[in-house]
Amino acid sequence: MASGIGKHKILNVGPTEPWSVREKLCLASSVMRSGDQNWVSVSRAIKPFSEPGRPPDWFSQKHCASQYSELLEATEAPKYVL
Repeated sequence: MASGIGKHKILNVGPTEPWSVREKLCLASSVMRSGDQNWVSVSRAIKPFSEPGRPPDWFSQKHCASQYSELLEATEAPKYVL
């Protein structure tokens, strides 16, 4: 058996190109307005802000949720001093 084959399934739910800063800001703003459970509204709200040349499914509900999850993982929680 070849090493590493069949052990893990790689899940690619989002686009392969990175989102622009503008697209990420639009995503975060839309989530602030609509919440992180209403991906239909989030997706519709940010479609007009896509960069030129993006495929039609760039802001699909699944991709928006995936990108928002990545943003949360990359963000450090604020440290408060008491």
